[in-house]
Amino acid sequence: MVYDYKSVFTHIIDNYFYPRNSLKMKKIHKQEEINVDVQTIFNLINNVEDYPNFLPWCTKTEVTKESENTNIGKIFISKSFIKWNFSTKNLIDVNKSITLSLIDGPFDELNGQWSFKSIDKNNTHVTLEIDYKFKSSLIEISIEPIFHSIMNSILKSFIDQAFKIKYND
Repeated sequence: MVYDYKSVFTHIIDNYFYPRNSLKMKKIHKQEEINVDVQTIFNLINNVEDYPNFLPWCTKTEVTKESENTNIGKIFISKSFIKWNFSTKNLIDVNKSITLSLIDGPFDELNGQWSFKSIDKNNTHVTLEIDYKFKSSLIEISIEPIFHSIMNSILKSFIDQAFKIKYND
């Protein structure tokens, strides 16, 4: 039997220092009413291919369209010298919601939803809800602070970009 140092180290950390059952599902909930029409903000968030143009931690994306209302999005992240990526299946209800479910990445589970509610023709209520759990304690220790930082700023980044689009900056 051959063992590599990474799997041995991960096994020791996960099973002796941070037992796997100690990992708990975490939740993110962000919401904002913005002075942008629903179609503009929906299209911005749904257009995964453009993320590297305005999300500073996103270095690359790959999108595969499965059907009119479904695509697979892969996001490559680099922040604080740590790089990783993850893929989600995205179910799209135009101008209403984008539902995310994990395909692969450093998570054991990740499910979420962007919701869009038009307040009037110029204003939209946007909500992001994500439930997630990392695959291991070692991954959680290394990625959680960065992921948390990204999630704390993600809605603001989209809103800033939406205003740039709205005002043609």
